[in-house]
Amino acid sequence: MLMTDGQIRTAMSEGRLTIEPFADECLQPASYDMRVGRTALRSGDDVEINVRAARGITLYAGQFALLVTYESLKLSPETAGHIGVRSYFTRKGLILLSGLQIDPGFEGVLVLGVYNASPRRLTLDYQAAFCTVEFHHLSAAAEEPYHPNEEQRRGAIPNVDKDYLRMIETESLSEVAESVRTLSQNVGVLNSTVKITAALTIGTLLAVVAFGLAALLI
Repeated sequence: MLMTDGQIRTAMSEGRLTIEPFADECLQPASYDMRVGRTALRSGDDVEINVRAARGITLYAGQFALLVTYESLKLSPETAGHIGVRSYFTRKGLILLSGLQIDPGFEGVLVLGVYNASPRRLTLDYQAAFCTVEFHHLSAAAEEPYHPNEEQRRGAIPNVDKDYLRMIETESLSEVAESVRTLSQNVGVLNSTVKITAALTIGTLLAVVAFGLAALLI
């Protein structure tokens, strides 16, 4: 059963759901908006970004990143969640590349993969509400609840996720465009070289033929 705003408050008061820190303005009629947290890691970077100090994170066209939510969640064995990007950022080209479900028993921050599919750079401010979570009350408690990841429980990006992201070799759209421009320039130079070489070759052949004809006529 999908929880309404009142049911979310009730679940929190009964200890079946924890959202910390909780903000009234983030509570929606049937969901809760999660905000951009303190750290992030972008594709192509080796060092985590201190989003709080930088007051945000910028994703260039075609760039991928791991974001940590500002809020930490704790779900009871009879509570599950469903994640989605807020429509405001969807219209700007932000795509969520993470699992859509938060399993019963989950505890910690959400570490979400996002991708900027727009042709422009996109900036996410620190504590900006960028995704939303629906909470569902299950008809029965899960027999095997999720076992919390210690790193996420501490509010950190798991090392396995960081290592995987650093292995990804991708080019942003701007880098691809620059590569295409460079390739076009190289092709243009090659064409000019081929034309010059062809002209010289034809000129040499004509000179040889002319010399041969002259020798026959003598």
